[in-house]
Amino acid sequence: MVDVKDDKVKEVLDGMHEAMQRMLKRGGKPKEDYIMENRILAAICSNYENGPTRCADLVNDKYGYNLCADEVIQIFRSLKIANPAERKKIWQWAESVASLFVEALSGKKEAFEKLEKRRKETPAFNGKRHDSQERIAAIMIYRKYPKLDLYHDIDNLYLLGNTFSRYFFYDIVDVVCEVYSFPQSHDNKKKGQALKSEKQMSYEQAIKRIGQLENRLDRTNTMLSELQDEFAQQLEAGKVKELADFFAKLNSEKYGCILDELLVVKKGVDELRKNNFELPIEINGLLIMVKKLIQFVRDSHIEPIMKINAIRDVVAADVEFCNYEGTPFQEPEETKKVRVVSPGWIYKDKELQISRPKVKEEE
Repeated sequence: MVDVKDDKVKEVLDGMHEAMQRMLKRGGKPKEDYIMENRILAAICSNYENGPTRCADLVNDKYGYNLCADEVIQIFRSLKIANPAERKKIWQWAESVASLFVEALSGKKEAFEKLEKRRKETPAFNGKRHDSQERIAAIMIYRKYPKLDLYHDIDNLYLLGNTFSRYFFYDIVDVVCEVYSFPQSHDNKKKGQALKSEKQMSYEQAIKRIGQLENRLDRTNTMLSELQDEFAQQLEAGKVKELADFFAKLNSEKYGCILDELLVVKKGVDELRKNNFELPIEINGLLIMVKKLIQFVRDSHIEPIMKINAIRDVVAADVEFCNYEGTPFQEPEETKKVRVVSPGWIYKDKELQISRPKVKEEE
């Protein structure tokens, strides 16, 4: 285990704290969404098998939230970690990065070289770098090795989103490199040689420092560009959330479950017309309005999850994410017959659930 009293190790830990302070100054006002997301990411660090329900229980118990599994699923989807197998692979990568980082922090050059190679890998299945992988790795370092957190920076780390967490991770790796004078990456090394050639400077330390500052400036410019992209994504996510909240309110009991009632009215009218029932001309205006509302819902890509009034045979797992009304299941394999009272609604484009289906046990 790393000796936090060692002078070199202490120098690295001081540098890590300074890197965190720089990020906090750049970060501005913290977002509550980031804090919740990071606490959920930290909950998975304790057990990579933790699913939405377990994560909700852990953060609810520790931080006093009132999250349900559905809300954690939405966070998983927004962070692109909803696939359990892929999620496990990312956390295994983060654990190996954290282990190599701690070895390098103790001055092991071979571990640092392995870290440089490992941290550039893409742990997700699609072969692309995962947006949150450095964020997860940084959290893993502090969660797996709490003795390193001399300045209680884990709480500050929870204030950072993907971009700031990524550059914080880059900075702390640079701190290890600088303290132990490990070889710089190829690009940085070239910069130092160019400076030496152009300026004819004889002070190696000055050249090294200029190279570090140039590297930091380049990184800051890149970070600003990525922050703009992240802001655009947040803006789009905010629009999606507003749309989902609007339709969720529309289908709330307070307003008479309007989305559900539209389906009931449409089905009733279709049934009457199928039986050649002559509808009174006085209600034609109302039927046109219903038809237009249904078209508006469809054009907004809001779709029902289940078919209303459908009869289904289910086990306990089938109704885990439904509002179930009926007698308790005695065992997981027990089958019950239920009727769909409310179909539940989803925003199809983003796979965002607006309301849960409601099912009722049939006598």
